[in-house]
This record gives sequence, C-alpha cells and structure tokens, in this order.
Amino acid sequence: MKWIEPKYSKERVKRAGASLLTAEVDSDEFQEAVPVFYNWRSSHAFPMQIMLDLLRKNTIKIDKNALVVQRLKRVPSIFQKLVREKNMSLSRMQDIAGCRAVVADIRKVNKVYNSLKNSRTKNVLHKQNNYIEKPKPSGYRGIHLVYKYNGRKKPFVGMQVELQIRSKVQHSWATAVEVVGAFTKQALKASAGDPRWLELFRVISAEFAKLENCKVDPFYVDKDTFSEMDGLIKELDLFEKLSAFKVATSTLTSSSQKGAGYFVLLLDTSERVVEYYRYNKDQLGVATSHYDDLEVEHKNDTAKDVVLVSAASVRDLKRAYPNYFADTNEFEKNVKKVYEANKRVN
Repeated sequence: MKWIEPKYSKERVKRAGASLLTAEVDSDEFQEAVPVFYNWRSSHAFPMQIMLDLLRKNTIKIDKNALVVQRLKRVPSIFQKLVREKNMSLSRMQDIAGCRAVVADIRKVNKVYNSLKNSRTKNVLHKQNNYIEKPKPSGYRGIHLVYKYNGRKKPFVGMQVELQIRSKVQHSWATAVEVVGAFTKQALKASAGDPRWLELFRVISAEFAKLENCKVDPFYVDKDTFSEMDGLIKELDLFEKLSAFKVATSTLTSSSQKGAGYFVLLLDTSERVVEYYRYNKDQLGVATSHYDDLEVEHKNDTAKDVVLVSAASVRDLKRAYPNYFADTNEFEKNVKKVYEANKRVN
C-alpha cells in the first residue's frame, strides 16, 4: 500500500494554516494553502496506522472485547482549534491523527495506560494527560498520550498521533456531549454554549465518576451534584431531546459485513439521517479523496458533518462512534444507574 507522504515543510504547513483562517477564500493565498492543508492531514495516515497497531496490541491483551479505532480530525474541528487556541499552529497540532481504545472499566483503562508506558517501541511518548485524575473543566475524563513517530520511514519522523483510552462509561458521556452539541449547534465539547447544558454535563460527569469509584472534581466534592443533575435534566428535557435526535441507521445495523476497513460517514442533523461509504483496507487513498471532496462540498452547510474513520466491522463502527448515529443509549442507561444508586443511598 502506498502511503501519502508530507510534501511541504512544517513552516509552509504553519503558514497554510494561518492563511486558511485569515485570507479571502478566492485569493491566491487561500487557494495555494488548500492542497498544503489536505496533504498534511492525509500524510498522518501512516503514523496513525503504526500507533493504532501499538494501541491495539497493548489493549486487546487486557480486554479482548475492547474497541480500538482511528480517525483523521475533521476540517471544522481543526479550524475551531486553531481559532480557540491562539498559540496553536497547524504544524504543531497533536491530534490531527487520533486512535482510541474503549475498555470495560477504569481498572482496565489504567492497565492499558501502564502497558503503553512500559511498552518497547521506537516511537517517542511525547506528552501524556490523565484526565481521570484531573478532569477537564468540561467534565471530560479519559487518558491521552501523544506519540511522535520515530520508525524507518524518514518522511514521517516526528509526526504526532494522539492515543485516547476511555472506559465505556466515560465514552458514553463524551458521546452524549457530542450528540447534544451537534444537534443544538453548540460547541459543548469545547466548553462553549448554553451554561445550563455545560453544567448538566459537568455534574453528570461527577456522578459517573462516583459510579466508577474515581476521583470527583474537587469543585464538586462537597456539592449535591445529584440534585443539581436531576433539576437540570428536568429543566432541559434531556431524555426527550435525546429521543428526538435519533437518526435513521437501519442500513448500518442490518449489515453483517465484516473485515477491517475505512468508512466515510455523512451525518445530516437537519434530516436526521446518516449515510456511510465503506472502503477496503487497501483503499485508504480513495477513501481520503472522497472524504476531502465531501468536506469541500458541504463546507458551508452547518447541518452536515463528515468524518473518515476505521473500524473492524459495521457493528464496531456504530459501537465506537455512536455520536455519528446520535446513539445515546449507553449514556441514558448510565444516568439511570445514577438514579438507582442515589435511591439506595437515600
């Protein structure tokens, strides 16, 4: 398989990222920056595959039922991060390529984390953040590790890939945040939007931490997070809204195709429909081109969301990326567990 290599210097990539944010769309500066951007993103596919293999090897031996997947960051998400983080540049962005492992529980999250830290690899562990010990302000919990590729293929040396490890409960929370954010047109994931929604997900995160016997954010230790959660769920009609967000996915759930491959997903939040296109493992170049074309086609349509991901099967695709199918069933089950736990206490 021929991998796309980076054609441009990091300085050129940095300038391209800045141009795409500031230059007029019909200017030469903007048009010249576009191919630089797409080449830079696409060239992360090879180091991402190497890191996926590393993550999978260290995860499956601990949890044979774990989900291990990869994705290239979406154009809107890249731009939003460049705007939000003033000192960020396209050439330094650490999560353009991302791999994720979702395991059964916190104990297995920590075992995978320790296994990765102790694994023998030429690739360099550049940065690590334990958001379970210290959750993000949004309430997000999970473990992130950033690796720099340091293998035999010289053009890719130094390129970064972010690995994420989550428990199923943490994954259900992150999924719900993305679903509500997508359908209400709020950047809840980036702690922006209606303060009530932001606070609801923060207190739910605190309650989920209690379910998993994890540290609760110090800000919420002495607060009645359950009562606050209950009040906001009723005020915002959480369950009714989640039910209204459900999308048509019959084609996906009825498919029994198996085998590792790539999927281009197109979510239409206004029509509540998701389409998917499947490519074999050796068709990454074709899948990437289709992904790029769809992003350009729908760049001005806020109701459309396009993503390129990998998964071993259609079933695993939906389990790994439930946010693209507005599937919050696991999240809703976990919220109900919180209610049950508080009934027993009271």
